[in-house]
Amino acid sequence: MSESTQTCPSCSETVPLEYSVCPFCGFGLLEYELRKFSFKPSLKEVFVRLYNFYRRPLQTSEEIAVATEKKGANIILLLFSLFLALRFFVVLMKFGITFSTIIQIPANPEPDKFSMEIPMHLLVFLVALLLMPLVIWIMLKIFIFITTWFMAKFAAMLGSDASTKQFRSIIGYSLGAITAGELLGILFMLFLPSANIGSSEYATYSDFAIYMADISSSAGMWIYRVIMLVLWLALIIYSSISLRIIGKMAWVNAFVAITVPIALFVYFFYFAGLLTAV
Repeated sequence: MSESTQTCPSCSETVPLEYSVCPFCGFGLLEYELRKFSFKPSLKEVFVRLYNFYRRPLQTSEEIAVATEKKGANIILLLFSLFLALRFFVVLMKFGITFSTIIQIPANPEPDKFSMEIPMHLLVFLVALLLMPLVIWIMLKIFIFITTWFMAKFAAMLGSDASTKQFRSIIGYSLGAITAGELLGILFMLFLPSANIGSSEYATYSDFAIYMADISSSAGMWIYRVIMLVLWLALIIYSSISLRIIGKMAWVNAFVAITVPIALFVYFFYFAGLLTAV
């Protein structure tokens, strides 16, 4: 293909660059380019696309190929970060952070001066709801930005035509399964046994570590781990389908391009002890 020609995304025929419609199949080439670079979905359209991604992966992947965007991936990643932070908040509550502790601001208020009393559990909740999700979201965005670049290059070696932006959109919508798993994890934590250790004056980090180890070895958390592994498998399957369509790859190559990097991640963070499953 020369600089004066283009390839039709629909039928793969070579078409002169000035054509706005493919003469072979009637595909709107100009409309395709406009949608590709200007599509900005609303919040509702993001969740509709997420729903359709798992209900109709083939058709939705074709839409993502034409109208690639990053807003959906950012929203899903933000929800994932929020659910992860809330799950940690539930763990702290189960540990026994005392609800009676009051934080005085300022520490030694003067008479007739402004002062405020904040319950400890409310402060922890605000940190978990506002600060932690933002920090986790930024860290995950940097991590995914780097890893998806390597994944896209690896996929290109196996014959993928998907751009890095399209690849990030694929991974972003695929994370919907894991995001649902984090929401489910909050419910699992609510039913786990509590320990009133945190209300003790002498509670230490080692006490918290022992409590986390007990939770990690409980039957409920083993069930949750199995569910999460199933959801990781769903992520691999759906992202492989999407990469197959968008990258125009063979099924085996698409599956390998997705599975190898994600399998390494799951191994190191779920089995090698670098990150607990709790």
